[in-house]
Amino acid sequence: MTSGTDSIRSGAFLRYFSGRTISSFGSSFGFLALTFAILAAGGSATDLGLVIGAGTLPMFLLMLLGGVAGDRFDRRLILVSTDVVQGAAQLATAALFATGAAPLWVLMLLQAVRGAASAFFNPTSTGMMPELVAPDDLQRANALVGIASNIASVVGPALAGVTIALTSPTVALVVDAATFLVSAVLLATLPRGRGRVKIATGILDDVKGGWREFTSRAWVWQMVASFAVYQASVLPVIVVVGPVLAERTGAGASGWAVVLSLRAAGSLLAGLVLLRWRPKRPLVASTLCLGLDVPFLLALGLDAPILAQAVLGAFAAGGVVLADTLWESALQRWVPTDAISRVSSFDWMGSLAMNPVGNVLVALALTGIGPRDLIYTVVVVHIASHGLLLLSPAIRSLRTPAATA
Repeated sequence: MTSGTDSIRSGAFLRYFSGRTISSFGSSFGFLALTFAILAAGGSATDLGLVIGAGTLPMFLLMLLGGVAGDRFDRRLILVSTDVVQGAAQLATAALFATGAAPLWVLMLLQAVRGAASAFFNPTSTGMMPELVAPDDLQRANALVGIASNIASVVGPALAGVTIALTSPTVALVVDAATFLVSAVLLATLPRGRGRVKIATGILDDVKGGWREFTSRAWVWQMVASFAVYQASVLPVIVVVGPVLAERTGAGASGWAVVLSLRAAGSLLAGLVLLRWRPKRPLVASTLCLGLDVPFLLALGLDAPILAQAVLGAFAAGGVVLADTLWESALQRWVPTDAISRVSSFDWMGSLAMNPVGNVLVALALTGIGPRDLIYTVVVVHIASHGLLLLSPAIRSLRTPAATA
């Protein structure tokens, strides 16, 4: 690994960056393709939910095992093999639709395979970054990956829509499969990962060891706990309540689309900020950035003009990107290399578990207290949970050392 800013310009990082970008584009491209393929084949909304859910459940169930694998085996091999598996699953899905024989249970099985591969890919990719770039470059490297991912999330669905309109959802699924395979080829050229935990230990011992690493650092479990609360409250309110209020106030789908578009722009701009901004206390900065959701939530609850909601939404979404990147960079810098994937898997678990729970709770709460009271309740929870973080000595004491030449 090279030192200083040279590590971002190294061939290894550029190939990793290219592979991740192509894969992110394919994922955003493929989600729309799968949705319209199911509907075009006569599937119902229930069928669509079952297929998508089949891909999410294995991610949750196998995430800890994915973290163990990321710390135990060659990370390059895991990234390449999971890309190949995901590409093969999407190619098989496309073949089913092309032949006109796409049983629901087979589609669910293929998406479960794809989701299982993601459970290994995500924590392993978090652990891979410190092997490719120097500690001083981690934030910038993560910011670059995030910028590319945000661009892919905007461009991917748009190009998928054009591809589906000009050809078919099946062709779009083939394109998605191809992006995974191209990513696998690029990632296969990365350096082989270093040895980590002892193979002689059992998988359960590795999970327990990861849990000890996770709980022994107060700043880690405190931040993950706050993110879990965020996933269960703030995000579901934005996703579920936002469109409801837009419909009731007359802004409608077009008005809410403006809000979402500016949120995407805010996410992209935040990535550019991270290329230059280097806070001395990254976790304090991360916590404060999430506070930008408060004005946006209040604007929703107070029926502010849609343009005001959109602008505040852009700052809020940018705050989330800033917070996430600072957090991930801190994990990669201060958690030992032989434990980073396992610690990251517990972080992923908090997000995967609490977000669907929060969506259900928010939907149920809407029938009881109404959208505005629900928003105000979430604002109080949000301020309280992240305010507690700022009182934590572990959060405040984590400082970024001065950059080395």
